[in-house]
Amino acid sequence: MIEEKERIAAALPGYELGVRLGRGAFGLVLTGRHRELDRDVAIKILPVEQDETPERSRAEARLLNLLDHPHIVRVHDAIATDDLYLIVMELLAGGTLTRRRAGMTAETACAVGLGVAAALSCAHARGVLHRDIKPANILFDTAGLLKVTDFGIAKIVEGTAATASTVIGTPRYMAPERFLGGRLGPATDLYALGVLLYELLTGAPPFDPALSAPALIHHHLSVLPPPPAGVPG
Repeated sequence: MIEEKERIAAALPGYELGVRLGRGAFGLVLTGRHRELDRDVAIKILPVEQDETPERSRAEARLLNLLDHPHIVRVHDAIATDDLYLIVMELLAGGTLTRRRAGMTAETACAVGLGVAAALSCAHARGVLHRDIKPANILFDTAGLLKVTDFGIAKIVEGTAATASTVIGTPRYMAPERFLGGRLGPATDLYALGVLLYELLTGAPPFDPALSAPALIHHHLSVLPPPPAGVPG
């Protein structure tokens, strides 16, 4: 980790590196501060190890730069080195929806839904599908403003040709066409948002998370979830 931070610091001489925020399937995220502007940032570090990784990294940075919306995380910079790709973004210190959803009121859940829907509307209008809407990818700034993050597996939709060529994402929130290799569209993200809202309003997902992967896929494809009891119309 020390050697890795030294390489990151060398690639970002204008920034002071901070603590680790987390590590996901596609990379590490650190806090940072722009020395001259005194601006706190988050730095996403993606190793260049596989042929697909550099293009995925560049695509994420370019997509986020394209999507200028109050409910979408903002990108400040992107730097490529021989073995790293760094995306410098605004720091969202308010935590994730995963941490905030306990005891959430129906009104707040609806506000979350509206914020995510507005972000998706912006993305869809520009031909971009997120493909991984879930609580961990919805963060808040210090003022409590919701931001959709992690466009790392986003897909550019060209007409009606976009299909689910590979199953990447979180099965709990995946639309049926994701499993079947069908055509993707805005409804693919809206399905995930529907599952998310169901969880926020009822305190439980529409299908038992203890189900095996094949059983969960079967439920998404063939089982109608019970109506959310106790949720006002």
